[in-house]
Amino acid sequence: NCYLNMGKRPSEDSEVSEPQAKKVTLTEFNGTIFKSMLKDPTKAMKALETFISFAKKLPCPDLYDVVEGYIKISMECAEIFKLLAVEKPVDKEMMLVFQSLEMILLRTASDLSHLSMAGNAVVKKLSSSMKVIHVHSAQLVRLALCLLSAMVSQGSEAAREVYAHFNFSQGMGRLARRKDKQGRPDIRMAYIQFAVSFLMSGDPATVGQILELLPEILNSGISADRLSIVSLILSTLKSRVVKNKAVTKTQKVRFFTAVLLTDVSSLYRWDGIIDVSTEDNDTVKQAANSVVRDLAHSFLLEVCSSRKNGISFHDPSYGTAGRAGNIILLQFLGGLKPTEDILVEELVTKTLRASPDLLGRFFKESRYSFAPRVQSAWRDNVQLVKKIYEAQPEISSVFRTREFIPLPRLVAMIMVTSLPPVCSKTFFTAGLTISNTAVQHTALSMMSFVLRRAQKNIDFLLDPALWESSEAYTLDNMEPLVQQYRETVSKILPDMTSIVSNWQSLSKKEELEEKLNMAKKGKAPKTPEDKKPPESLGNTTTHRHIVIMLKALLLQVMCLYQKVAPHLVSLCKFDFSKLFRGIVSEEGLRGEVPPVLQHQVLQLALELPSSKFSWVRLQTESSSGEKPVLFLLLKMLVSSRNAPLRRLTKRLVLKVLKDTGMFDYTSSELELWLEHLGQVEPEHQDTVIHFLERVCVRLLSNQYVYSDKVATLVQDAAYLHASLTGNEADAASIPISHIDDVLDMVDVIMEGNEGELEEYGPALSEDLITQTFPFSALVPAALDARNKMPPQHGGVYDYLARVLTDLLHAQREPLALCLALLQYDKELASSSSSEPPTGPPHPSVCLLHQYYSKWLPQQSQEALVGPILTCAVVLGGIGFRGRARESLTGVTLAELPLVVNQLLLYTRSTVEDFGSVRGGGDLPGRSSVVYQEDVSLTPLGGPQVVASALSSILKHPCVEQWFLALELSSLPANSLNPVKLRRLGGQMSEGVLALLEACAPLLRDLGRPDLLDRYLVAVETAVLRELQDSASQKAEQQQQQSRPLQALRALHPYFGACQLRGVVSTLLLLPQDCLVVAPGNQLGLYGTAALEILTESGGGGGGAGAGSRRLPLTRAHLQGLGTLLLACSSSARLEDFLLATLSGEPGGARLVHTDVFLHCLERAASPGPRGLCGLLLGNGPAHRLRFQLWCLEAGNMEAVAEPSFGFCRNSVHAAQNWDLPSITGLVINLVTLSQVIKKRGKPLCVFDNNARAALTQNFDAKQGATKYHPAGLNWPPGHEFETPALQCLSLHPRYRYKDLYFLGALRDLVELMYVEGDAAPKDFLPLATIHMMVSSHSLFLPAMLESDQDAGHCPQTKEALVSMVLCLVKRCPAVCNVNHFVIMLGAYGATLSIKDQKLLLLLQEYEKNNISLLKFQCLLWGSAAVEHHKARKSLGASLWQQPSSEDLLALLSPDRMLNTIAHFPQQRRIIPQEGKELLYQDEEVKELGHLYDPCYLLPLFSTILRPDCVVNCFKFVSSHAFGLTVTALSSYDPKVRAAGYHILTSFYPHLEGTASVKKRQLLYLMEMMKNGIRQKNVRLPFIMTTYLSKVAQQMLKPEDHMYVVLNKFLLSHQSLDFRRVPDFFKLFHSSDTEHKQEREWCLGLLEEGLRDRYCYELCSQQGIFLGLLAYSSSPLCEEDTQVPLQAGRVPKAAYHLTKSCGLLPWMLHLLRRRTLEPRLLSGVVALLHVVWSTNLGQKDTPPEPPQTDRPPQPVAKTLPLPLVDEFLCVATEVRPAQLNLFLRTLSSMLRHRGSVGVARGDRFTLKPQRLSSTDALSLLQSWASLSHDATLLGQLQSVAERHALRGLLGESTRPSFDDLMGDP
Repeated sequence: NCYLNMGKRPSEDSEVSEPQAKKVTLTEFNGTIFKSMLKDPTKAMKALETFISFAKKLPCPDLYDVVEGYIKISMECAEIFKLLAVEKPVDKEMMLVFQSLEMILLRTASDLSHLSMAGNAVVKKLSSSMKVIHVHSAQLVRLALCLLSAMVSQGSEAAREVYAHFNFSQGMGRLARRKDKQGRPDIRMAYIQFAVSFLMSGDPATVGQILELLPEILNSGISADRLSIVSLILSTLKSRVVKNKAVTKTQKVRFFTAVLLTDVSSLYRWDGIIDVSTEDNDTVKQAANSVVRDLAHSFLLEVCSSRKNGISFHDPSYGTAGRAGNIILLQFLGGLKPTEDILVEELVTKTLRASPDLLGRFFKESRYSFAPRVQSAWRDNVQLVKKIYEAQPEISSVFRTREFIPLPRLVAMIMVTSLPPVCSKTFFTAGLTISNTAVQHTALSMMSFVLRRAQKNIDFLLDPALWESSEAYTLDNMEPLVQQYRETVSKILPDMTSIVSNWQSLSKKEELEEKLNMAKKGKAPKTPEDKKPPESLGNTTTHRHIVIMLKALLLQVMCLYQKVAPHLVSLCKFDFSKLFRGIVSEEGLRGEVPPVLQHQVLQLALELPSSKFSWVRLQTESSSGEKPVLFLLLKMLVSSRNAPLRRLTKRLVLKVLKDTGMFDYTSSELELWLEHLGQVEPEHQDTVIHFLERVCVRLLSNQYVYSDKVATLVQDAAYLHASLTGNEADAASIPISHIDDVLDMVDVIMEGNEGELEEYGPALSEDLITQTFPFSALVPAALDARNKMPPQHGGVYDYLARVLTDLLHAQREPLALCLALLQYDKELASSSSSEPPTGPPHPSVCLLHQYYSKWLPQQSQEALVGPILTCAVVLGGIGFRGRARESLTGVTLAELPLVVNQLLLYTRSTVEDFGSVRGGGDLPGRSSVVYQEDVSLTPLGGPQVVASALSSILKHPCVEQWFLALELSSLPANSLNPVKLRRLGGQMSEGVLALLEACAPLLRDLGRPDLLDRYLVAVETAVLRELQDSASQKAEQQQQQSRPLQALRALHPYFGACQLRGVVSTLLLLPQDCLVVAPGNQLGLYGTAALEILTESGGGGGGAGAGSRRLPLTRAHLQGLGTLLLACSSSARLEDFLLATLSGEPGGARLVHTDVFLHCLERAASPGPRGLCGLLLGNGPAHRLRFQLWCLEAGNMEAVAEPSFGFCRNSVHAAQNWDLPSITGLVINLVTLSQVIKKRGKPLCVFDNNARAALTQNFDAKQGATKYHPAGLNWPPGHEFETPALQCLSLHPRYRYKDLYFLGALRDLVELMYVEGDAAPKDFLPLATIHMMVSSHSLFLPAMLESDQDAGHCPQTKEALVSMVLCLVKRCPAVCNVNHFVIMLGAYGATLSIKDQKLLLLLQEYEKNNISLLKFQCLLWGSAAVEHHKARKSLGASLWQQPSSEDLLALLSPDRMLNTIAHFPQQRRIIPQEGKELLYQDEEVKELGHLYDPCYLLPLFSTILRPDCVVNCFKFVSSHAFGLTVTALSSYDPKVRAAGYHILTSFYPHLEGTASVKKRQLLYLMEMMKNGIRQKNVRLPFIMTTYLSKVAQQMLKPEDHMYVVLNKFLLSHQSLDFRRVPDFFKLFHSSDTEHKQEREWCLGLLEEGLRDRYCYELCSQQGIFLGLLAYSSSPLCEEDTQVPLQAGRVPKAAYHLTKSCGLLPWMLHLLRRRTLEPRLLSGVVALLHVVWSTNLGQKDTPPEPPQTDRPPQPVAKTLPLPLVDEFLCVATEVRPAQLNLFLRTLSSMLRHRGSVGVARGDRFTLKPQRLSSTDALSLLQSWASLSHDATLLGQLQSVAERHALRGLLGESTRPSFDDLMGDP
């Protein structure tokens, strides 16, 4: 190796000066002149100087390229190298020579495609005389390095050659430290370029070796290098090393050490030379620093945070497994200072995001201190921690894995990314203790950050939608996980008391500061000096803002405590109502308090439990003047002007009152009380608020008194209502409202239903709630307080009157509320008349009494002051409707529900009083106008409000019960006479129908179509009842449209598909008289309705409603439409609808009756019937047959020739309607039929002539070709059909060559009409002509030679083409030609696919005809055969070379060979037998194309192993050809085995002659194999051939552990015993350190080798399966079900394993383990399925529909009953993930179990047991879980809790459910 001898650096280092001699003009200096000048010693140096100066200016369009010119005339640059041959060259001459050679090499490197030969020649010459680079001076060293860089740039080969001449470990590293102090180009710069040039060469070997140089370069001061050098190093390292896939991650880890990364990170503080020129030096310096920092930052990010390209690794345990982790990154990150540089901070955060396992150790080994202190450095450190964890995913990525992780370890893994290790209870406590606002704010913000992340994790874990489809976890796993997670997080949190104490200390300081400020303000009058703003005013304001932020943070943390660690809140005894001090006063919200604090306090009150606040505690108004918190809240609600705060306050008040339990079913009433509270006049607000607060306190202190009062009033109203309606009081349904009377309520309901209700659940319906709880206990409490209140509080009276009026409007049954009002009004009146008199009641009380008395019965009405004005509420009055419309125009969004309730109350009252209205009234039918006004308000209201209003209307009993009540015979209770009843029912139905028409589109847009369900069911029921009645009536009676039919026509777009299908089916199946009106045969009402529904529902594809939905038309629908069409005289609409329907669904033509076709034929002059005829004829076989029969009738054939019957011809030969199978099948059928008829001596039917012409045109029309009809295709009547049909098909290959159906039809015709071995019949096309037409087609070669990877490849077409050629060759052997082998071998793939098997048959046909493949001298196949033929044709006979054995073996795919060995076709015969199926099929192999065909490969191996051939024996073994040959010895075909033995015999001498050490093991293996074979051509077990093939492959891997193990066994035996699995138990029970690998090897042998019963018997004799099952039951075993699964596919093995080896109990043992992995469970399910299917064999039959007219037939042969029961025992223990496979297996078991019961019923000694209630409930639970039926799951949960059924909850069943409930 040569080296660079470095001498002392000269005092001056200067570049080679520009030539000072006479300049040469551009035109006279070229390559020729340069070469001539070099030959002249006197001009040589001047030539070099000129050459260098010109070369530096290139490329230049105006300048001649002298470098390229010289290279072309002197490729080896001999003239320049001659100058180096002198003994003592001068330094200046050496410099010029080096520069000249560098310029030449740089030019060749820029155009390697053309000048690479010249460049390589220069490199080789320099390499051979490397001593010329033996230099001394520094300048020469730099130029020599530049020359070496140019040499390396010639490519990877040149780089390797240059690298081989240098020893970089000796002295080369010193060059990196030789810098120029004046900033000129120096040796370090040239050395870096030299080193980097190796990376640019791209040679992987050189790149790996040169990486050892780069650390020394980076260590020697990269931070002071030039900008261009830094950019060159980093960009090259990033592209050629970091992103280079050839550089492994191991190499990167060894190269990118912590020291090297630290050197690169020093570029963040780069202070090097800027080798760019610009005007503004300051800007340049800043820009250059930014560029270098960005380059270094991008590079380090790619190295440290990229798992794809960098050195980051994924730790599945997230650092919880105790492993060391990535030490390099840890050391590198530990040395950085992220708090001082934002880019370094980003690098740290992104690196730790990519490697979260380093988080714990990073903070543990960090030099930063995180103990709370006042210094700002601590806050910076905490801010760094926060940013690091902000970069981590909020939801831990641990759930992306599909493996199940134990919960404690899972909690630890989640905590890695959600909780910083520096955060502890001590950390937070110390931070809150330090009396510094900045420290406290930092600690609180960190605590809030941690709690927010924890909250998001908890929300994620408790989301049920995420775990429904999870394979590893369920929602049941998440609840204990969340509990453990909460407990872990709470351990680092301070207790709630310390948080509250911080709030109190801040509040006290704030109060103290306010007092001091007030004291200062209260001093003597200010002087002018005092009026100046103090200096500390700004500081005071800032301090106050910080305190506000701290208090807001404290409130946020308290909220998060409740969400994350609620148990810490429950342990705190603090009264949180004290937090309202200072924020809410008696005047309401304090204006000086910031809204953020108000909002946070309210939010906290909403989050915390109500028990943590003293909301309604009575507080004496002491000197402090404190008010109850409820009063403050109500005052806050009234006085707040901030809308968000007001909404929060309202939610809080509602929460407080609802949590008392008094408003569980009357929550809407509370909103009414609060809504009217905001409308009170300002002067009365305090009085009303005091009143409402005292009422609430009284209610809560005496809640049972007032709730009993409500219950009594409801009972009294029920009794009164029952007496009014004439029912017995005891029979009336009396609602119960008291919670203690629930049991009595159950008794009442049970007695009323006489035991029909078997159980009563806790759920209450909406109607029952409304009836039982019409108003809350707050009403009697408020009325009681009102009666005890002084009369001067008029605001309270007005407030109560407004509330109670709206509450009255909201009642469905107002009697109970009216009785309550009456009772308390009477008390108020009696108190006003008592002594001393208090005066008359307030006017608002009198007005309210006057109003509600309208709903009291006559006998209950009493006057307070004067007589009651009795008047009925008449909705139908013109005045009322006008006033209602006027009022509705001003209704706001909030008032809409109240207005709706008021109108509903009026409607109910009007209906009840309908009998008392003079003249019967007219109003209910017109009432819908008012409701339609409500519907018109939709644009003004929000969706929720409008949906709520419509829900109130449509769910109201009065509206719901009276709709179609007359038609359904379900009238509500009433006392009306028949006339008024009919009138009321009709008007109500009409009004409600109008309302439904108006609101149905709106409900659909709002997503609430369920509100229409009851009405649609009523319409459906009424229509079906009417249709049933109409079926027996005459058409004359159906002249007027009924209300149900009118409702159906109006609302059918909102019906469900099932409902609509039933109604339409009933309509269409009506008698003809009901659908068609007799006079004129017009569509009747029902017919019109049916057509309208079908058209608008989208059934016709082109109707008005088309596209919205499509009603599926069944046979009944189409038959009904056909009946309508036949019966109706004017059927244009029907014809158009049917035409549109069949155009969208052509398959429906098969369901239309043929009479419809005949009807349309008669009306073919019209377009509609004509189009319908074409559709029916083109898509219905029955219609085509009917058309043929119609043509046979007299006179009809002449009609077909008319222009109006053009559709008939078009439908026969129109390609858009007939598919190709139908066309080709029709041709074949016609040919067959013509032959049969010809044998009988009968002529063809007349239609055949037309069919011939149509079929002739059909093939042309399909391809759009010109209609070409030769003379032979003119078919006169009576002519034979076969010849023209065959000519028609055979002449069309040019148009439809790749048509699968055409080729099949042509082949079938040839097979049918040509007899094998006979001459072609007269007038038939010769087979040779057909073969010529097929094979000489321009598409023949592309179709045959296209590969499977080609776009548009169709294997079926290629197979059909091969079948066609095979058929022709069989019937005409004369067409065989040796030149066809090229095409056949090019198309052949040597696989077992159907196409390749047919090609092999074709090759064998050629062999039969004495055209041998061996004479063809080419055994290649596929694309290799085609390429070989091209080379042979182009090179000629002299240069052509026959393919070697290695070329043939290289075509074998290793994966496909292994697959062929594993699934060797043992039944495949190498010589086909006559009269048997020639194609091989195997149901166990999904894709035969993935297997090679041994019938081709075995003769191929025999050919290449001839004695005169040279074979690479190890290539023969490594390509698995030896393994395939050995596997052939297990074939059932003796000829295949003989071929295998012959190949092995031929292979042995070749192997003996191989000069290699490895041959000994293979020879010994073959000797052992030969010694073990005792009989001639014996069949070896498949498991033994598998063993031999695996061992042969192992002999080529001496580095593998199994190589030594197998050789030990082979060398210890002289022969193989083919009756035993070799060395199985020694390998299985090995105690070696690699015992796991040995066990996997022998188990893999069993898994691959168990194919038939012989293999199983061989294993069973050794007791292998008993040993496997015994070992699998031990805790040391790693569960694996693959070996039993493979054995279960063998019938004998499956039966023996279940019968004698206890396979089923073993599976039960696995299933009853506590934890079962999904992989093992899937394996058990697959094993159970395979064993059951194999045992069952052909005994299983698919289920048939039950037939009640005949008893079940016994099964001829069944499995033993105990065996079936044992299988079922295993199946019932499975809870599989593979549900489909499991259910199919279980279904088969149950079906077979029933068959056994039928077959062996007389042998039963015990009767079959019925399904127990426990099992029935388990089945219901499974079904509910699969169907996500939450309602059913809830009901099962309640049943389980009521009867203590722990089994349904996954626990042990104690007590038994059967003992409690009994069998069903």
